[in-house]
Amino acid sequence: MKRTLQAINKLKEKGAIGDYAIGGAVASFFYVEATLTEDLDVFIRIDSRKDEIVTLSQLFDSLAEEGYKEFKKEGIIIDTWPVQFLPATTELEIEALKKANKKIIEGEEVKVLSAEYLMAICIQVGRAKDKIRLDQFLSEKCFDENFFYDIINRHNLTERYNKIKKVFEE
Repeated sequence: MKRTLQAINKLKEKGAIGDYAIGGAVASFFYVEATLTEDLDVFIRIDSRKDEIVTLSQLFDSLAEEGYKEFKKEGIIIDTWPVQFLPATTELEIEALKKANKKIIEGEEVKVLSAEYLMAICIQVGRAKDKIRLDQFLSEKCFDENFFYDIINRHNLTERYNKIKKVFEE
């Protein structure tokens, strides 16, 4: 993982990506019991105008220059990790990226989404594995409840959250 994170930090230094933060299962390791994951989710900021089509060509060109060209499923292999670069496109993701926390992973400083934003993104995406992760956060009570409710209220996710929570309670 260390070399993967070094490569991502180098992308930022070179300007191939803007601000970034680790999300998904790897970010969840900081808050809940670890679960199996096959990839590293990296939320990235891409500056663009509303009428502009966004591509990741600069990012992938920069990775190719470093010798990273192989893809596995949705991720590009960096060292041994498939990495999914996910442009922060929703207001929730953009806010989560701006408010990400600095953490150290294997000696590398990275930004990681907070528990509350990870939970809100789980609600927003709504896949089965996201609902399981959300339940894990709720069970382990490893988040600031007031902050979480503020986030889901501001991003109109309260009704969706209540539906998911009701299923957990049954």
